[in-house]
Amino acid sequence: IITCLPILCVDLLILHDEKCLLLRRANHPAFGQLWFPGGRVHKLEKLQDAATRLAIQETGLHCRFEKIVSVEESIFLMGDGEPSDKHTVNVCCKMQLESPPSQISLDSLHSAYEWISNLHPDMHEAVRHPLTPVSYTHLT
Repeated sequence: IITCLPILCVDLLILHDEKCLLLRRANHPAFGQLWFPGGRVHKLEKLQDAATRLAIQETGLHCRFEKIVSVEESIFLMGDGEPSDKHTVNVCCKMQLESPPSQISLDSLHSAYEWISNLHPDMHEAVRHPLTPVSYTHLT
């Protein structure tokens, strides 16, 4: 299916003290890059349920779905041992943090995390774009 169709994903915009949580990817695609927590939506799973599940699964944080911020696309061409190109449709969801941010516990797909307050020019457009609307100008 991955070779023929886009993958539906949720990206989680988790804010705390005017900073956004990004995770450093430990797998392909986008190995080593900072990215939102998130991942694939399962069949019959609502977007907000996927967002809540992935917040816990990838960070150990309990969050509540607040709203959809944007819809982005990512296209990763074959390389670095990847068996096929990957195309994702990423629904970026703003999440309300419900557990202390000090309790972050990363899954095996991520090597580190950062609370960022500034955009970096080398960030992927699918990460930069949701952070640039008027309501998030403190991150620019």
